Amino acid sequence: MMKWYMFLLLLGLVVTAVPRFGEQAPYDVVELRLNEIDYKQGSLPGNQFIEIVNKGDAAANLSDYNLRLVDGRSGQAVVYQTIILPQATLAPGDYFVLCNSATVINCDYQFTGIIQESGPGAVALMLSSAVIDTVSYEGNTPSPYTEGSGVGLADDGVGYKSIARFPDGLDNNQNNVDFSPRCITPGLPNREQDTDCERWLDPAQALEVTVSALPTTVPEPGGLVTITTHIANQSIFNIDLHSLTANGGQNLHGVGDCLLPQILTGFASYACHFTTEVIGLFGEEIGQTVTAVGRDDFNRQVTDSGQTAVSISRRIRWDTYLPLVQSPRPYGEPNNTCSQAYPLSLNQTFSFLAEDRDDWYSIDLPQQGMVRIHWLNFIPQEGQIILYRGECLNLTIVANSGQTAVNRILDAGSQPAGRYYIRIISDAPPNNQDAYTLRVQFP
Repeated sequence: MMKWYMFLLLLGLVVTAVPRFGEQAPYDVVELRLNEIDYKQGSLPGNQFIEIVNKGDAAANLSDYNLRLVDGRSGQAVVYQTIILPQATLAPGDYFVLCNSATVINCDYQFTGIIQESGPGAVALMLSSAVIDTVSYEGNTPSPYTEGSGVGLADDGVGYKSIARFPDGLDNNQNNVDFSPRCITPGLPNREQDTDCERWLDPAQALEVTVSALPTTVPEPGGLVTITTHIANQSIFNIDLHSLTANGGQNLHGVGDCLLPQILTGFASYACHFTTEVIGLFGEEIGQTVTAVGRDDFNRQVTDSGQTAVSISRRIRWDTYLPLVQSPRPYGEPNNTCSQAYPLSLNQTFSFLAEDRDDWYSIDLPQQGMVRIHWLNFIPQEGQIILYRGECLNLTIVANSGQTAVNRILDAGSQPAGRYYIRIISDAPPNNQDAYTLRVQFP
């Protein structure tokens, strides 16, 4: 019984229960594999690493293991360094990275020394004196340090590449089949990509922000649009995303379901949504830009912006012929005073002509709420919009805008229920061709 238990132990098997007579013993398996080796860094040999993965279903005590670095160039297997693994537990599916430089990300244990860059050479994972897994590169290292063949398996040292299994833990007991050159991913799942590896480590290319709008078109003068922002970490570094802004300044933290900070691990992503109001004239495309800013593991700033545009379609018009409503007053003159104010419905767009100096309109708020007046396509440009509260003989100014602009939004804030009046004053020659629009947004 003792011999059988020792055999299981050497194979990496951990007995977890004592069977009853006649039953087969259940057990969990510790299955450690060498998963990725970056032995050649060109002019930067101090950035080498070895990654171990636990492909089993039981945790492993790494202090039971060691690594042998083997030189096979003389035709003999010469162990030039033994690395004793530290006291650590490696959970199933987890990775353990040994490196010889603190600049290697996700490094769990730093050792002293350099991995041999020319071959044949080998890295062997040992349990006491038994070989658990071995990888021979740039040729065949003498027994027992080659599985199948290592001929043709090489890291060219260019462009942040290593030799790695894909998928993780793949093991056909053939080194030059199980391993191949790939972009480095220490402490992360190995990826199929083997070109353009530099961008995974370049902070200028780490973030990719994409933005989309729904709907993509709103009728003039505009409306509400939901913006979806997707931020992808394109690098192997962790990124602390601490800033997300819209159109150059609006802080999106707490807007919609956008929340900061966000930690994006290597190749992870984050998406959020917020609603904004898009205002414009027919035929315009109103841009929406979202900018993300963060810092990576080495405190380097990373940033990117994504853009989309919302088109303004032809306005939905309500043509109001005032002489028919309040005849027999002359055309264009039925709402020149407060008592002649034309009633507006909430949340509807109305079109009028700036053909005289004064135009008055009235609105009724059924309850307290936020009031915003959209005054668009005012071609005279020079004029004023004033919002009053009360009765015509006793009016109180609530808000006004006297700026020179074609499009204006008068934000009156929260107002109580009651009767309100809008006065449009034109300080320029009359325009009886281009209609301006009024829309009272409430709440």
